[in-house]
Amino acid sequence: MCGSGSTRRLPVALVLLAFLSAPCPAQVAPAPSAASPTGAGSTAEAEALFRFPVGGVVTAGPALGAGRSWLLSDSKTLYVLTIDGVAIGRRTLSDRRSAFIACDDFGRAAISEGATGIALVNKAGQEVWRVELGAVPASAPVFAADGRMFVVAGGALFAYAPNGSRLWKTALPAGQSSPVIIGPEGGPAIGLADGTVLLFTADGGTPLTAESGIVMDSGIAVVALAGVPGRLAATLEDGRLVVLQPDPTGNSLVPVLKEPAARLGSRPLAAASSQDGFYALGTDGTLLAADPDGRELWRVALRLGSGPATLAAFEGRVVVLTKSTVWSYGHDGSLYRTLRLSNVASLPAIAPTGAVFAGGADWILYAYRFERPLVALALPALPVLDLEAIDLVAKEESFWSIAPYDDSVAMERLNDIEKSMESGTIGTAVRQASLYLAAVALGKLDAPFGIGAVGVGPTPSGTLPRVYACGLLGKLGLPQAVPVLVEAFRSDPEPAVRAAAAAAVAAIGLDPDGEALAAFARAAERRLDVRTAGAIVAAIDVLYRASGALDDKSGILALVRISGGDYPRDLRSMAENALKRVSRPR
Repeated sequence: MCGSGSTRRLPVALVLLAFLSAPCPAQVAPAPSAASPTGAGSTAEAEALFRFPVGGVVTAGPALGAGRSWLLSDSKTLYVLTIDGVAIGRRTLSDRRSAFIACDDFGRAAISEGATGIALVNKAGQEVWRVELGAVPASAPVFAADGRMFVVAGGALFAYAPNGSRLWKTALPAGQSSPVIIGPEGGPAIGLADGTVLLFTADGGTPLTAESGIVMDSGIAVVALAGVPGRLAATLEDGRLVVLQPDPTGNSLVPVLKEPAARLGSRPLAAASSQDGFYALGTDGTLLAADPDGRELWRVALRLGSGPATLAAFEGRVVVLTKSTVWSYGHDGSLYRTLRLSNVASLPAIAPTGAVFAGGADWILYAYRFERPLVALALPALPVLDLEAIDLVAKEESFWSIAPYDDSVAMERLNDIEKSMESGTIGTAVRQASLYLAAVALGKLDAPFGIGAVGVGPTPSGTLPRVYACGLLGKLGLPQAVPVLVEAFRSDPEPAVRAAAAAAVAAIGLDPDGEALAAFARAAERRLDVRTAGAIVAAIDVLYRASGALDDKSGILALVRISGGDYPRDLRSMAENALKRVSRPR
């Protein structure tokens, strides 16, 4: 046998059949020298870390993210595994194929739903939400660090919150020619067929632009993009690699170098970036490495064959992946390892562990030991809702408002924010709106230099504005609001506000650092009012469904305390049922 397998919750006969009958379709060739870029020399049987039967030929994936492997087989089944081979979820779909599987940083993935829809599924394979774009997605969606999703369809770029709420939409001035990526500042970047490059913030608005005919030759399409902090590399149809950066005014993108120093000899296939700089792969098999300014460092020639190919870049490594071969190169162009594959149905993928995942035409997902543990370039972090910024917004609001302590003023402003959210036009106002909502939810509009004496207790003093603000933070759907909602849950004297804060965390559907679940568990140490206790139970249940698992055991502890506490029978029963669901083994 090729190696030990890890197949969970499948019939024993099927597992034995797969392991005993499947061939080992891979070989590894250690590089004899840096001067032998094709990996010639003796080969050895690749070590299979595991093999997992998938009930059909792999038609999408494997896609890797957040320690998980996703793939779809033509048995219409979507599988979710940990990268060490433990099956944690599956879902039956209506189609044998998906145009893409795109992973976020929270263990979830987006898949195509019909011709024009996208569904987000959790780590157990269950649908969390779906959106209808009204047109076929032009390429796979991408996710920012906070879970926002960006996708192009029908000539427009869409932005969605992690809970599926649409944040903004903008029409593109020309056709999309490159896949969307996450740019240097955490927002989407896209290349257009007329040679234009657009770089947006996560909140949308007017993008930084490298205009066709000014920065790049008119009419030469941008094929692929890659980013490092402060820089964006565009590979053009004619093979050039141009590194761009914001100009001093911050209004446009300009080349770092006056003349492109790096150029492929053919049309680019893919581009990637790491801590070391940029990489581009051409259709003629040229692998090109450039420094962060765009100067060529080295190049090698590969025999790619006629099929698709892609790149994966890490600190000190760049990996070229095709259906037949995987090559690993060092930062100086030295060839480290070559993995020969056969009978592979889709492009393989490489995990940060160094393992290569390949979907076989023999109905098996293979994972092979290939490289050492690898470090990829992290997604740019997006601003948090820090207390200092919230205080500043609260002070400004009190300074400009004629009646800063009148609840009706806050309610009017909150209503305006909700309207912009419902219309999907909140766009660049997301940051300011989030800060204002946080200030109201925390009762901070009582500014030190506001009009009148400083009051005692939260301001607005009425419960309704604070409840409303919590609800809107939940509806907005950004995980940056979770610490604010946790603070409102801990500190607000009104049960209605505490319950609204818990419900808002559930509406966001994410608790990245486990702060909310920990706060729920601590609160449940004492007897709570029924409204707050019920909101905790509901929030934990929703967080579980949104994620597909409850990795933080604090949520289970809170449910245990409420189910066994001095509460009405219906509340204890609700907690018991939720406890059964979230503690169910998978």
